[in-house]
Amino acid sequence: MEIRRTNPSQLLLSFFLLIFLSGISKDLHAFDGATNVDAFHLNRENFLDIQSYLFSAAQDRKWRRAEQGWRMTGGSLGLDLLFLKFQLKLIEQLSRGFSASVRMDHEEFYERKPLNFEIEVGWQASSKVTLGIAGQPQFDKRNADYGAFITLGDRQESFLRLHQLRQNLFYNEKNLYDQSTQDPHPIENQVEGTWLGDDWEFGFKWTESLPMKLLDPTLALNFSHEETQQQLLIEHQWNPDWTLGWQWKKFRSEKYREVTISPDPSDHRYQEASWSQQILQADGPLAQDWYLNAGLRYDMFRHHLLQLNAVNESEENTIYSYQWFGSMRQLLGNETAWETGIYLGQVDKSIINLNDFSKEEDRGPEGKLRISWEVRNDYVGGGALMFTSTWNLDNFANDFWDGGNVTYQRTL
Repeated sequence: MEIRRTNPSQLLLSFFLLIFLSGISKDLHAFDGATNVDAFHLNRENFLDIQSYLFSAAQDRKWRRAEQGWRMTGGSLGLDLLFLKFQLKLIEQLSRGFSASVRMDHEEFYERKPLNFEIEVGWQASSKVTLGIAGQPQFDKRNADYGAFITLGDRQESFLRLHQLRQNLFYNEKNLYDQSTQDPHPIENQVEGTWLGDDWEFGFKWTESLPMKLLDPTLALNFSHEETQQQLLIEHQWNPDWTLGWQWKKFRSEKYREVTISPDPSDHRYQEASWSQQILQADGPLAQDWYLNAGLRYDMFRHHLLQLNAVNESEENTIYSYQWFGSMRQLLGNETAWETGIYLGQVDKSIINLNDFSKEEDRGPEGKLRISWEVRNDYVGGGALMFTSTWNLDNFANDFWDGGNVTYQRTL
């Protein structure tokens, strides 16, 4: 795999700019449009489920280096919920240095979220500088977003990108349907960058948006939201075929929803949710047509839910999940492949009743087996569609089948 060399000064520029922005930004916030406050639904085995549904390290690497593509994956998290991840990036380079693109990055695993997209129009001011406008047009103008961005470098190589999006910019002016107002409307700022060396890749993504409030005196609605999100990636290609990588993700969310005249419990909630994830993994070939992807994963998820109209129903759920995962892949020519994965973990789950602070604990081992079959279109550099069936290893005698899912990825 060929990686283009980049001057180390570009990495230093990215680093010092990140430090500067962290100094002027006290907290990080992000609003995705979800005004609901959901109860906790995750089970002990769900982070093993999610890992089995995710794309491999090689697929993620191919996605990051590709200029265009779309991919989706998902699977059951229980009787009523589905893990869902959908990403899209399409861009066309036009004459006079202009470009047009559409991007989408959607993931659901602990609460319902609306599907958002963004359209960008860019102009290449020089070989390493692109300026542009961005937004999300809507039939209902009060929900439209407007913004701008600047990119230093090439997004398929090393780059630094600064992006601002003013969400629901004309909500108060264009709201002809009710008495609700946003004061203030969200303003999202994002810093994202990647540095590629001979054998190294370093990437980060940091998003902030000013706190938002939604008020409706007719319904006696008071909604507010804050969220922080950070991502970090380090990969090292320690020989021509094998890669070792470390990923870190973190978010913290606060939501408050109070509708005084509503009898619905979901309209009287305050929620704090936080999640921290680390993945250390290696991938590469074992023999001709045989590939291995194996690693360690740690998740900590905490969900603090205060039921404002019934304190005795308030609780805090916490999950600590430690897992080892590995998958073996066999290519069958250019069109099909088999893949088998094993996921083993120790999970600690606890529930604290916030009324009397009583605590329930549920801990134990979890195990999952994944068997997948993939059909591909490698002759024209096309996509790969994978069908998966998963099986319980920790309780095989009583509940052997766990479910299935479909995964697809296409890069251009």
